[in-house]
Amino acid sequence: MPKEANYTSLPNSVEAEKNVLCCIMKNPEMQLDIIAQLNGDDFYQTNHAVIFETMRDISRGYHLVGEENVADTVNFTTLVDALRRNGNLAKVGDVDYLLQINDALPGTANYGEYVAIVKRASTMRKLIDICGEVTKKAYSASTAEEAISFAEESIFRLSQRGNNGGLVLLAQETAQTLLKIGARFVNPDQFKGVETGFRQFDRLTNGLHGGELIVLAARPGVGKSALSMNMVENVAKNGGTVAVFSLEMSNEQLVERMLSSMSAVPLEYIKSGKLPNGETDLARLRAAQDVICSTMQLYGNDYANIRPSEITSQCRRLKAQHGLDLVVIDYIQLMTSDLFGRNSSRQEEVQNITRSLKLMAKELNVPVIALSQLKRDAEIRNIKGEKGASEPVLSDLRESGAIEQDADIVMFIHKSTAEAGGAAAYSLIVAKHRNGQTATIPLHWIGKIVRFVDEDYLVQHNLQPQESREEQTQDLSFGDEDEAMLSDEDYAQADQSYEPEEPEE
Repeated sequence: MPKEANYTSLPNSVEAEKNVLCCIMKNPEMQLDIIAQLNGDDFYQTNHAVIFETMRDISRGYHLVGEENVADTVNFTTLVDALRRNGNLAKVGDVDYLLQINDALPGTANYGEYVAIVKRASTMRKLIDICGEVTKKAYSASTAEEAISFAEESIFRLSQRGNNGGLVLLAQETAQTLLKIGARFVNPDQFKGVETGFRQFDRLTNGLHGGELIVLAARPGVGKSALSMNMVENVAKNGGTVAVFSLEMSNEQLVERMLSSMSAVPLEYIKSGKLPNGETDLARLRAAQDVICSTMQLYGNDYANIRPSEITSQCRRLKAQHGLDLVVIDYIQLMTSDLFGRNSSRQEEVQNITRSLKLMAKELNVPVIALSQLKRDAEIRNIKGEKGASEPVLSDLRESGAIEQDADIVMFIHKSTAEAGGAAAYSLIVAKHRNGQTATIPLHWIGKIVRFVDEDYLVQHNLQPQESREEQTQDLSFGDEDEAMLSDEDYAQADQSYEPEEPEE
């Protein structure tokens, strides 16, 4: 039988700690590199932690030699002097113990191995501490999800500890970057991000890329939920795995919208159950259902009080189990911050939310689309018809400037005031693009099947803009899979003379 592990003492290596301290004293050329890799709490013995912290303080100092500032060097003499001045010399074992450390090694060539041993033991001790905290949380948390989220977040923070690579020589980085540029030239499609299906927008951004926070904002009733679900549908139909967190609509409502968009059966009929074409409409809906169930990896959560940490936890698990290509959150102002109940202002809570979403995008390396409300200012300017001032601007984002700061892309859906007898014009305004140009992209609203299309779509299907708004479903097709699912005759039967509907949030 193998011997059982000894749990009477925490993981440690006192010998490795002594060797690390010896290397710092004996190797002036590498001591700054060694010090940068460790913290005082990485040392098991308290006196070793005090010695290390004193070494770090020395390394940050300087002294005058003539008229020049010279950086202080950590060695036996400067260490004894600093410990004596701060009253810690006796606490660490006096001069005799420092001499013992100084003579611990004949050379310092293997300092990296000693540092690795100290860091490994430190990580194990911290992991044991986290397990204790998780146990306490399991007893006190109001929900299992809260406890699981706490555990995952704590372990992730520990896993990321010390991942700061420090300064690198940019000449080396330039060479690697040029290799990537050459690869993009040979095969541009290989480096495209997640395509939303809106070709003009995808050309502008080269797709949505991992680590990006994309904010889609509009006033209520202009169609941000509709546009985001159109993007979700397009990504999922192309094989992407998408997670949708809807704080406003239920999962059932999202599915109804998607079925309407994919089948060309008006949403009004789906909601009322009064299908004018009877079995034909049902057949189209079943065909759309088959596509969703057989080819689309869509996951939804309609819990209204979800927090950023819970979203991160669920997305972390989804990516590990099934992969993840896009996250959509509808919308920021309805979210509950992790700071809730800590006497924080709503502005601080929104700042915490957007920062958490940006960190999630970077951690999981996926694009995150977060919907946001706009202030009434833009709507009032539009109603007044102020020349050049009706379009929303970044300062119209509601409740916090942090939304604008954390986002890599900020885009607005703008609906211009309709003239008498005319249809309102829609546009997608890319107001901030951290890695590219801004632009205004015309959109066209197909109201009864809850779908936006762009100019490329109209050209591809030989439609006129007015037809796209008023006749709405004539000759629509949404990709090869759907063309096999629905014939032109099916779409023609779905084309009824209904007035264009306004987008619903």
